[in-house]
Amino acid sequence: MSATDRTDGRRAPHKSGDRRPPTDTVRQASAAAAPVGPPPAVGWAYAMVIVATLAAIASNVFEIAHQVETGVAGAATTGDLVLTIAFCALFGFFAEMLRAGRQWGRVLLTVFTALGLLFTGLGLAQLGGRPLVGPLQASLAVASLVPSVIGLVLLYVPSVNRWMGQVREGNRTISQRMRKAVLTAHVAISVGWLGLVTGMFAMSVSGATTSDAEQQAAVYRIMSMLDEIFLGMTSMFALITGIVVGAGTKWGLLQRRWVAVKFFTTMGVMVLGFSVIHQLILRANELVDQGAPVRGGELDTVGWSMTAAAAIALLSLVFMTAVSTYKPWGPTRRGRRHSPRAAAR
Repeated sequence: MSATDRTDGRRAPHKSGDRRPPTDTVRQASAAAAPVGPPPAVGWAYAMVIVATLAAIASNVFEIAHQVETGVAGAATTGDLVLTIAFCALFGFFAEMLRAGRQWGRVLLTVFTALGLLFTGLGLAQLGGRPLVGPLQASLAVASLVPSVIGLVLLYVPSVNRWMGQVREGNRTISQRMRKAVLTAHVAISVGWLGLVTGMFAMSVSGATTSDAEQQAAVYRIMSMLDEIFLGMTSMFALITGIVVGAGTKWGLLQRRWVAVKFFTTMGVMVLGFSVIHQLILRANELVDQGAPVRGGELDTVGWSMTAAAAIALLSLVFMTAVSTYKPWGPTRRGRRHSPRAAAR
C-alpha cells in the first residue's frame, strides 16, 4: 500500500501540472486564433492598386488613341487593346484575391507592381520598351507610380502579415480543378513562348547572314510583328500562370529552389526581351527603312547582337524546361522553415 500511495502521490502532481489547458482556455485560444476580417491596410492597398491600374490603363488608351489619330495604328494597336482589357480584368481579380487572404494574390500583385515600376521607369528615362512621349503620358505614369509604391508598402505592413499568416493555411492553395486548368494553360503558353523565341532566333540568324536586302527587310518586319503582338503577351501570361501554379500549390513560389530559379529566370528573360531584343528589332527596322547597307555597317552589328540576345533567351527557356522536368534542387531556407516537420517541432 505504501508503494501504491507513493505512486499515486507522484502521479497526482503530474496530472495537476498537465500541459493541456482547460476547455475554457482552449476555446479562448481558438477564438483568438480564428481568422478575422482584413485589416484597414488591405483596403488601402486595394484602393492604391485600383488607382495605379486605372492610371496605367488611361495612359495606354491615350497612346492607342494617338496611334489611331496619326494613322499609324495597326496590328500592334490591336494587341495593345487586348492587353489593356486583359490586365484590367487580371488586376481586379488579383486585388479581390488579396482581400480574400490568398497569398498568391499578394505575390502576383507584388510581382506585377514591381515590373510596372521597372518598365514605367525605363519608359520615362527613354531607355527601353515604348518611351513615354508628351506631358500627358508622363503625368499618368507618375500618377501610376506613386500609388503603386504606396500600395506595395501597405501589402507588407505588420498587420497585413499577421492577417495573412492567420488565413493562409486554409486559403493559400487553389482547388484541384483550378490547379489542373492553370497548369494546362501554363504548359501550353510556355510551349508557345519557346516556339516563338525559337522562331525569332532562326529569323535573327537569317537576317544577320543574308546578303539580300529584301529578304532581310521582310525578316525584320516579321520579327517586329511577332514581338509587338505575341511575345510580350505570351511571356506575361506564362509568368502569371506560373506564379499561380507555384504560389497556389504545395510547391510554393520561394520554398523550392527549382521553382525560385524558374521564377527569376522568367523575369530575367522578360526584361531581356523588353529592354534589349525589342530595342534591337526597332533599330533594325529603322535602319532598313533608311536604306542602310546589309553588310558591313550598323545593321550588321544590330543583326548579330539580336542573334546573341535571342540565343540567350532560347537557352534560358530550354533550361527552365529541363528544371521543370528534373526538379533538381531541394527546399530553400524559407521552405525548410515552413515544412510540416518544422511546423510540428
